[in-house]
Amino acid sequence: MNNPLKIFCIRKEEKWLAIVTLLVFVALNAVMIGSHWAAYTEGQAGGFWTVFTHRFSMSGYDCWSWITVSGMRIHFETIRHPLYLTFLYPMYLLNHWLMGWTDVNFAVFMIAAVLIFSAIYSAIFMYRTFREILLLEHRHALLLVALLFSFGHVMIPPMVPDHFAISMMLLTMTLYIAGRRMQKGRTLKAWQSMVLLFFTSGIAASNGAKTLLSALFVNGKRFFRPGYLFVGAVLPLVALLAIQRYQYESFEVPQQKAIEKIEKANAKKRDKKKIAATENHNQWVKKHDMKRAAHEGLLQLMDFKTPRTPAIIEDFFGESILLHRDHALGDVYVDRPSMIYYHAWWYYAIEAIFVLLFVYGVWLGRKHHLMQMMLCWFAFDVTLNLILGFAINEVYIMASGWIFIIPIAIGYIIKALPKAYLFPLEALLLFLALFLWVNNATLIVNHLI
Repeated sequence: MNNPLKIFCIRKEEKWLAIVTLLVFVALNAVMIGSHWAAYTEGQAGGFWTVFTHRFSMSGYDCWSWITVSGMRIHFETIRHPLYLTFLYPMYLLNHWLMGWTDVNFAVFMIAAVLIFSAIYSAIFMYRTFREILLLEHRHALLLVALLFSFGHVMIPPMVPDHFAISMMLLTMTLYIAGRRMQKGRTLKAWQSMVLLFFTSGIAASNGAKTLLSALFVNGKRFFRPGYLFVGAVLPLVALLAIQRYQYESFEVPQQKAIEKIEKANAKKRDKKKIAATENHNQWVKKHDMKRAAHEGLLQLMDFKTPRTPAIIEDFFGESILLHRDHALGDVYVDRPSMIYYHAWWYYAIEAIFVLLFVYGVWLGRKHHLMQMMLCWFAFDVTLNLILGFAINEVYIMASGWIFIIPIAIGYIIKALPKAYLFPLEALLLFLALFLWVNNATLIVNHLI
């Protein structure tokens, strides 16, 4: 990692993987943009909130990045994504200039390019993890990458204008770098940890915990040296906080004042139909929202009352891997019930197969540092989403941040199996990957066209 950019060089062995990933996610993004082509690409002075939010609906993912790049309106929480606005701002400036010349909104294309780039490198970093750290054969590494991207909520993030695809790329990169360091018995230098933490937690604050866990696994006791802690942990977090506060005062405070004026003006114009529609929507949200532990502070992000067993079966493992056909791709804050069940027993059988493979693979890999690190990452997600209940009502949209542990666990099974038993497992994995690709892609495309 002496030359940080070298990690993005695509090797000869990886070219076809990159090309196939490129073609697949260009196609999926084309379907997404083409679903409302005229509206999404129309250049105008304002009204981007209405243009995008009234048309975009994909499983609860947000379209805030489209709105920000289109008109510099900030609707995401910058304290949880402190670097995201900094990342989007140059695209806004370029798009603003282009719209003035062409009267075309290029925001959807710019974000699509970022998402496709993120998907390609997520696939490459996972492939390298399988090949170089788990030491799997070429065909097994490709099979496991294909299996990973067949999961419902790994397939969706690289085509929706949210931060999850970027987070997945940064996390898989961190996984690969940490795995190689542990494999070679090398440590992460303080500046390397600083760069990783700055970008991972800058896109989503929760990613920072996983980056710090990685540094702890790689460096061991040396992680707690004052100099390393200051440069590798404290400095990037302080820098991110400073960036967020500057953005808040410079952009969010003035914007909030402008929004308040607009809302007051619109409130006077609303007729009875709009008032009734708003009240009905608020009632729906109240019924299907999280059972929040409090109305303010950190506790408002937590839910201790929603039953965990159906949430784990139907959403955490279920929807994350195999999309439900009822209310497919619906938004729980718009029209999707908070809990949906599969109609056929064999859907649960497929989910059970993945859970069993996951548990068995974890057991086989339990003595390996990479698996131990991944289990700590997984424990963090379980604590955040299942124990504390953060986003428990739509927990599946968090899947791309943890679910790559499943193919890694399966990789340890492949390593341990005698050659005589490999073919049945390969056939099973190929069948599962093909089935999930067909099932999930069909539901996604049908939702958009």
